[in-house]
Amino acid sequence: MKISKGRRVTIKDIAKNTGYSIATVSRVLNDSGMFYSKQTYDKIKKAIEELDYHPDGIARGLKTRKTFNIAFLEPWTSEFFTEIFLGIQDAANENGYSVATFISNYKMEQEERNIRTILSNRLDGVIVPCSVLNKGNIKKLKEQNIPVVTIEKFLEDKEVPAVSIKNLEVSKKAIGYLIGLGHRAIGFMGEPLEVGKVNARFMGYKNALEEAKINFNSEFVFVDEKLREEKYSDSYEFVKKNIDRILKCSALFITSDKIAITVIRVLKETGVLVPEDISVIGFDGLEISKYITPALTTILQPKYEMGRVAMEILLKMINNKPRENIELKAELLISESTSPPRETKV
Repeated sequence: MKISKGRRVTIKDIAKNTGYSIATVSRVLNDSGMFYSKQTYDKIKKAIEELDYHPDGIARGLKTRKTFNIAFLEPWTSEFFTEIFLGIQDAANENGYSVATFISNYKMEQEERNIRTILSNRLDGVIVPCSVLNKGNIKKLKEQNIPVVTIEKFLEDKEVPAVSIKNLEVSKKAIGYLIGLGHRAIGFMGEPLEVGKVNARFMGYKNALEEAKINFNSEFVFVDEKLREEKYSDSYEFVKKNIDRILKCSALFITSDKIAITVIRVLKETGVLVPEDISVIGFDGLEISKYITPALTTILQPKYEMGRVAMEILLKMINNKPRENIELKAELLISESTSPPRETKV
């Protein structure tokens, strides 16, 4: 069958080419799995490929009242969010959806612009990792009946489901590991506590110290706005500025691999050995953490799975099915950046 150059291939063309009805072709296109055999399915799919058929998104949207597009609000560009996005994208592709990424770079004006674009284009749903600068933006989406799923439960809103890890539990495990090595002067470093689940990680840190009967020392806590910025230079300057306090610690528990890598760099420049002088634990399990020297002990988050599960929850909401919160397992990966403190080594 020949199609005139420049003319869009339609369902009618597929039906004419295969000899099946428009209704049967439509069922195959929608993967309904009803009223057709595998032989019919294979023949229609072959014709779709040969004729290079692409569904008319506008017509499809008018019929279903869906755009088949969802938004991923990325606070900044990083390996961590890229892996989450890949999980979202794979689940979206399998269900006939596309994913539009909106990056705010933690700028309030850009975040507001992204929200306005999502609202004006009536996207079918939104996935938000970690946090937003203005939680009122989530309210705006909800008021327009746009389903929202968060990665990390940073909202106390039962109508907004979340995919999380057991932040408190795994943080407590990491501190327990350091205590087991013999560390007592253990520092905590990270973004402001209201970002994502940083507060839960901080509570895991405090709980582990309390259970081990180690006094909490606020001088060992390093929390600052600069540590959540995307630029390494910001965290680098913060670490350099606070190096004297940092050197009072024998170990550091840090809420991201990005910050941990920066800390190791500054410590090396200062002549401090990792882990001989200070042990370092990161958080995220970024691929690069395996290849720095020393390789980083870190908490591995199932980033791809987090994205995939978030998309699956969002699809349920779009199709008016029950919403749910899901907690995934994170693992402590022990590597080269942790060891007993110098005075307890044999």
